[in-house]
Amino acid sequence: MDGRISCMPTINPQTFVEFKRWMSEQPDREFLKRGRDRRQAEVVQQLTDEGRFQP
Repeated sequence: MDGRISCMPTINPQTFVEFKRWMSEQPDREFLKRGRDRRQAEVVQQLTDEGRFQP
């Protein structure tokens, strides 16, 4: 490891937020997983709002 930042292709952050919010609202999803999904959506939305993702 040399300390350089690496790029990793992934889905659009807003797509992730929308999916995780949807997952958190599914009544058949385990209670703990719904809470985790909601928190993940909130964190990624906050990072997006702060402009901390590079296109």
